[in-house]
Amino acid sequence: MRFNSAIRLAVAAIVFAAATGGAALAQGRGGARAVYSAPSADTLATIRQRGEVRIGVAPAEPMVMHDKSGRLAGYSIELGERLARDLGVQVKFVETSWPRLIEGMQNGDYDLVASGLWVTSARALAVNFSTPTASEGIYLIAGKDVRGKSRSVFDRAGVTIAVYADTPQVELAKRLFPSARLMMLNGTENQLTPVIEGKAQAALVPTLNPAMLVARSGGRLNQPFPEPLARTHTAFAIRKGDADFLNYLNTWLLLQKESGWLDDRLHHWNNRLAQ
Repeated sequence: MRFNSAIRLAVAAIVFAAATGGAALAQGRGGARAVYSAPSADTLATIRQRGEVRIGVAPAEPMVMHDKSGRLAGYSIELGERLARDLGVQVKFVETSWPRLIEGMQNGDYDLVASGLWVTSARALAVNFSTPTASEGIYLIAGKDVRGKSRSVFDRAGVTIAVYADTPQVELAKRLFPSARLMMLNGTENQLTPVIEGKAQAALVPTLNPAMLVARSGGRLNQPFPEPLARTHTAFAIRKGDADFLNYLNTWLLLQKESGWLDDRLHHWNNRLAQ
């Protein structure tokens, strides 16, 4: 009897868990609460029937920006426009904030995220990622008064390095600079602000163009090492449980990559940052 009761309790717990699957929240480009969500509907068929693909975006140069007229522009915007063209539908970009980016998709506000979203293992528990849309180097950007070509300059007590929490930057900083103190930031904060304000001596920054960041600082920053310390990938994100849509996106990205279009547009927007 006790054995049968235990079985009934276990089954009830499983049913309850399946019925109450929640959505994940994104903390900027870096973090996410790792939870599973229920399988989605056939997104690809829904898009074709609706005649419109809805894409969630949040600001992140050069992925998502506004031009001088206030219109959306950037690498991710161009990807979304071309994707819609090849699907034979219209495109609608839904602007939101980084903290709500994944949550909005899981709530059905849009079909996918195309905003330079970093691929992380925590996020992969909440969404399905496509193959990479871009690869960003992770660079050490330091304050103007902190110079040196050796990592030992930054790997010592008294040095603070700013990183986004719940990202590969954290483990990278712990491995390369174990003696430094880490300043954990959420994804809505600019990593370089604590460096400019003197609250941190350096930051680990994923970027396509570190020289541009230094040039824009007006002499308040410098780049000690020309090469990236590591690399991180960005990708489309979709809801869990939709293999057909994921397969289509991966096939589409492969074709854009092999044609040279993907690299050409990334190069274009990377150069725009430097202008």
